[in-house]
Amino acid sequence: MSSVVVPLYFIHITIAFIILAWWFTRKKAQALKYFGWGLTGYALGIGAWTLVVLTKPASLEPPILIGVVPFLLAHVAFAKATMLRTKSKLVLPLTVLLLAATFIARTFYFQSKPYFSDQGYFFFGLMAVPLAFYIATIAVSFLSASITAMGDIKSTTVRRIMTSGLIGVFINMVIQISVQDESLRIINAVVATVTLFGLWVTAVTHQSEKI
Repeated sequence: MSSVVVPLYFIHITIAFIILAWWFTRKKAQALKYFGWGLTGYALGIGAWTLVVLTKPASLEPPILIGVVPFLLAHVAFAKATMLRTKSKLVLPLTVLLLAATFIARTFYFQSKPYFSDQGYFFFGLMAVPLAFYIATIAVSFLSASITAMGDIKSTTVRRIMTSGLIGVFINMVIQISVQDESLRIINAVVATVTLFGLWVTAVTHQSEKI
Protein backbone atom coordinates (compact mmCIF):
# COMPACT_ATOMS: atom_id res chain seq x y z
CA MET A 1 0.00 0.00 0.00
CA SER A 2 2.81 2.43 0.91
CA SER A 3 4.40 1.82 -2.50
CA VAL A 4 1.44 3.67 -3.99
CA VAL A 5 0.53 6.11 -1.22
CA VAL A 6 4.04 7.53 -0.67
CA PRO A 7 4.61 8.51 -4.34
CA LEU A 8 1.10 10.00 -4.53
CA TYR A 9 1.81 11.97 -1.36
CA PHE A 10 5.01 13.47 -2.80
CA ILE A 11 3.38 14.15 -6.18
CA HIS A 12 0.55 16.05 -4.49
CA ILE A 13 2.98 18.11 -2.42
CA THR A 14 4.93 19.06 -5.55
CA ILE A 15 1.78 20.06 -7.43
CA ALA A 16 0.51 22.02 -4.43
CA PHE A 17 3.72 24.07 -4.20
CA ILE A 18 3.70 24.69 -7.97
CA ILE A 19 0.15 26.06 -7.78
CA LEU A 20 0.90 28.18 -4.72
CA ALA A 21 4.11 29.51 -6.30
CA TRP A 22 2.17 30.46 -9.44
CA TRP A 23 -0.52 32.19 -7.36
CA PHE A 24 1.87 34.25 -5.23
CA THR A 25 4.18 35.30 -8.07
CA ARG A 26 1.18 36.79 -9.91
CA LYS A 27 0.44 39.24 -7.09
CA LYS A 28 1.38 42.92 -7.33
CA ALA A 29 2.82 43.22 -3.82
CA GLN A 30 6.58 42.60 -3.95
CA ALA A 31 6.60 40.68 -0.67
CA LEU A 32 4.07 38.21 -2.07
CA LYS A 33 6.04 37.88 -5.30
CA TYR A 34 9.22 37.04 -3.39
CA PHE A 35 7.25 34.56 -1.31
CA GLY A 36 6.12 32.96 -4.56
CA TRP A 37 9.71 32.70 -5.79
CA GLY A 38 10.58 31.01 -2.53
CA LEU A 39 7.78 28.51 -3.07
CA THR A 40 9.16 27.93 -6.57
CA GLY A 41 12.43 26.83 -4.98
CA TYR A 42 10.50 24.55 -2.66
CA ALA A 43 8.62 23.07 -5.63
CA LEU A 44 11.88 22.37 -7.47
CA GLY A 45 13.46 20.75 -4.43
CA ILE A 46 10.46 18.65 -3.55
CA GLY A 47 10.05 17.74 -7.22
CA ALA A 48 13.58 16.33 -7.24
CA TRP A 49 12.82 14.30 -4.11
CA THR A 50 9.57 13.10 -5.67
CA LEU A 51 11.59 11.64 -8.55
CA VAL A 52 13.73 9.84 -5.95
CA VAL A 53 10.60 8.34 -4.40
CA LEU A 54 9.28 7.32 -7.81
CA THR A 55 12.50 5.81 -9.16
CA LYS A 56 14.27 4.66 -5.97
CA PRO A 57 17.81 4.94 -7.42
CA ALA A 58 20.58 2.75 -6.07
CA SER A 59 22.42 5.79 -4.70
CA LEU A 60 20.08 8.23 -2.96
CA GLU A 61 22.53 10.92 -1.88
CA PRO A 62 23.26 12.64 -5.28
CA PRO A 63 19.61 13.20 -6.33
CA ILE A 64 18.70 14.24 -2.79
CA LEU A 65 21.49 16.83 -2.92
CA ILE A 66 20.13 18.14 -6.22
CA GLY A 67 16.86 18.91 -4.46
CA VAL A 68 18.60 20.43 -1.45
CA VAL A 69 20.13 23.25 -3.52
CA PRO A 70 16.88 24.96 -4.73
CA PHE A 71 15.16 24.13 -1.44
CA LEU A 72 17.80 25.98 0.58
CA LEU A 73 18.16 28.87 -1.88
CA ALA A 74 14.40 29.40 -1.64
CA HIS A 75 14.92 30.80 1.85
CA VAL A 76 16.72 33.83 0.43
CA ALA A 77 13.48 34.80 -1.32
CA PHE A 78 11.47 34.16 1.86
CA ALA A 79 13.89 36.36 3.81
CA LYS A 80 13.51 39.10 1.20
CA ALA A 81 9.72 38.88 1.54
CA THR A 82 10.04 39.35 5.29
CA MET A 83 12.43 42.30 4.83
CA LEU A 84 9.99 44.08 2.54
CA ARG A 85 7.26 43.86 5.17
CA THR A 86 9.25 44.44 8.36
CA LYS A 87 12.16 46.60 7.08
CA SER A 88 14.49 44.38 9.10
CA LYS A 89 18.05 44.29 7.78
CA LEU A 90 19.05 41.27 9.86
CA VAL A 91 16.81 38.54 8.47
CA LEU A 92 18.55 38.21 5.08
CA PRO A 93 22.18 37.90 6.31
CA LEU A 94 21.02 35.60 9.12
CA THR A 95 19.18 33.41 6.61
CA VAL A 96 22.19 33.26 4.28
CA LEU A 97 24.42 32.33 7.22
CA LEU A 98 22.02 29.60 8.36
CA LEU A 99 21.48 28.07 4.92
CA ALA A 100 25.24 28.04 4.28
CA ALA A 101 25.80 26.36 7.64
CA THR A 102 23.02 23.88 6.86
CA PHE A 103 24.49 22.94 3.49
CA ILE A 104 28.05 22.61 4.80
CA ALA A 105 26.99 20.61 7.85
CA ARG A 106 24.73 18.13 6.00
CA THR A 107 27.09 17.72 3.02
CA PHE A 108 30.58 17.62 4.50
CA TYR A 109 30.57 17.09 8.27
CA PHE A 110 27.35 15.32 9.24
CA GLN A 111 26.39 13.64 6.01
CA SER A 112 22.75 12.69 5.61
CA LYS A 113 21.85 9.05 5.14
CA PRO A 114 18.52 8.93 3.27
CA TYR A 115 16.79 5.58 3.06
CA PHE A 116 13.53 3.73 2.46
CA SER A 117 12.11 1.70 5.31
CA ASP A 118 10.98 -1.90 4.87
CA GLN A 119 7.42 -0.58 4.57
CA GLY A 120 8.44 1.77 1.74
CA TYR A 121 8.44 5.05 3.64
CA PHE A 122 11.12 7.61 2.75
CA PHE A 123 13.41 9.14 5.37
CA PHE A 124 15.94 11.94 4.84
CA GLY A 125 18.26 10.48 7.48
CA LEU A 126 19.43 13.85 8.83
CA MET A 127 21.92 14.01 11.66
CA ALA A 128 21.17 16.18 14.71
CA VAL A 129 23.36 19.18 13.81
CA PRO A 130 22.12 19.76 10.23
CA LEU A 131 18.59 18.99 11.41
CA ALA A 132 18.83 21.85 13.90
CA PHE A 133 20.17 24.14 11.16
CA TYR A 134 17.34 23.14 8.81
CA ILE A 135 14.69 23.96 11.40
CA ALA A 136 16.36 27.28 12.26
CA THR A 137 16.64 28.23 8.57
CA ILE A 138 13.01 27.38 7.84
CA ALA A 139 11.80 29.19 10.97
CA VAL A 140 13.80 32.38 10.39
CA SER A 141 12.77 32.75 6.74
CA PHE A 142 9.77 30.65 5.68
CA LEU A 143 7.82 30.88 8.94
CA SER A 144 8.54 34.59 9.31
CA ALA A 145 7.48 35.28 5.72
CA SER A 146 4.35 33.14 6.17
CA ILE A 147 3.27 35.50 8.94
CA THR A 148 4.52 38.88 7.70
CA ALA A 149 4.15 38.74 3.90
CA MET A 150 0.55 37.60 4.15
CA GLY A 151 -0.26 41.06 5.48
CA ASP A 152 -0.29 42.24 1.85
CA ILE A 153 -3.30 40.03 1.09
CA LYS A 154 -6.33 42.34 1.18
CA SER A 155 -9.00 39.68 1.59
CA THR A 156 -9.33 38.89 5.30
CA THR A 157 -10.62 35.39 4.64
CA VAL A 158 -7.86 34.47 2.20
CA ARG A 159 -5.21 36.05 4.44
CA ARG A 160 -6.33 33.99 7.42
CA ILE A 161 -6.47 30.77 5.42
CA MET A 162 -3.03 31.33 3.91
CA THR A 163 -1.40 32.37 7.17
CA SER A 164 -2.79 29.53 9.27
CA GLY A 165 -2.24 27.00 6.49
CA LEU A 166 1.38 28.02 5.91
CA ILE A 167 2.12 27.87 9.63
CA GLY A 168 0.70 24.34 9.48
CA VAL A 169 3.03 23.58 6.56
CA PHE A 170 5.97 24.74 8.68
CA ILE A 171 4.98 22.33 11.46
CA ASN A 172 4.51 19.54 8.90
CA MET A 173 7.98 20.13 7.46
CA VAL A 174 9.63 20.02 10.87
CA ILE A 175 7.91 16.74 11.69
CA GLN A 176 8.68 15.32 8.23
CA ILE A 177 12.44 15.84 8.55
CA SER A 178 12.86 15.10 12.25
CA VAL A 179 10.49 12.32 13.31
CA GLN A 180 11.48 8.69 12.79
CA ASP A 181 8.29 7.06 14.07
CA GLU A 182 6.31 5.83 11.07
CA SER A 183 2.89 6.10 12.75
CA LEU A 184 3.43 9.77 13.56
CA ARG A 185 4.74 10.41 10.05
CA ILE A 186 1.59 8.87 8.57
CA ILE A 187 -0.59 11.14 10.71
CA ASN A 188 1.55 14.10 9.72
CA ALA A 189 1.28 13.16 6.05
CA VAL A 190 -2.52 13.12 6.29
CA VAL A 191 -2.55 16.54 7.98
CA ALA A 192 -0.06 17.94 5.44
CA THR A 193 -2.15 16.62 2.54
CA VAL A 194 -5.34 18.21 3.87
CA THR A 195 -3.54 21.49 4.68
CA LEU A 196 -1.90 21.83 1.27
CA PHE A 197 -5.11 20.79 -0.48
CA GLY A 198 -6.94 23.59 1.33
CA LEU A 199 -4.23 26.09 0.40
CA TRP A 200 -4.05 25.34 -3.31
CA VAL A 201 -7.83 25.10 -3.65
CA THR A 202 -8.07 28.55 -2.01
CA ALA A 203 -5.47 29.83 -4.46
CA VAL A 204 -7.25 28.40 -7.50
CA THR A 205 -10.69 29.63 -6.44
CA HIS A 206 -9.35 33.14 -5.77
CA GLN A 207 -6.88 33.37 -8.67
CA SER A 208 -8.83 36.07 -10.53
CA GLU A 209 -9.39 38.36 -7.55
CA LYS A 210 -7.23 41.42 -6.83
CA ILE A 211 -5.73 40.36 -3.53
